[in-house]
Amino acid sequence: MSLGRIFWIFFRAGLAFGGGLGILAVLEREVVTRRHIVTREEFLTTYALGRIVPTGTMTAVAVGIGHRLGGFGGTVAALLGLTLPAFVSTVGLTAAYRQLQDTRGFALLSVTLLPAALSLVVAAAVNLARSAIDRRPEMVLAVAALIASLLFHVNPAIILLASGLGGALLLGPPTSA
Repeated sequence: MSLGRIFWIFFRAGLAFGGGLGILAVLEREVVTRRHIVTREEFLTTYALGRIVPTGTMTAVAVGIGHRLGGFGGTVAALLGLTLPAFVSTVGLTAAYRQLQDTRGFALLSVTLLPAALSLVVAAAVNLARSAIDRRPEMVLAVAALIASLLFHVNPAIILLASGLGGALLLGPPTSA
């Protein structure tokens, strides 16, 4: 795949509202559903890895998928495409903040944009959950991890290690379809 095409896929995703889950939904639609470049399993695995590495999740997903599609150049194209919309809008909004902060329109942001962004995040989370629900053993491990965290206040690092070990022992490596 050309570097220009990788850039545009990630640029479109970077324009998504709703933060990481909004971007995730656009990326999944583009690379899994629409273009069939990456399998759903590869996409979810990349997302899972992105959740545990010490960087932003979407940055890690861009690196993983960008590299998969175009090597080092694909990684750079994906990162530039993903971050350029956020960079430009953040600089623009920051510059406009002083001018807008005392206006009625600015006061309306919390009752207009925030609910809209929340609905996009919820829709993306539901879509991601549908993929996971079909995989019952993984869901059992996820629920066990949630219970350990919420009810027993187990350290997240221990939960992560135990879940990884449990997945390796109980589920084994994925089989090709």
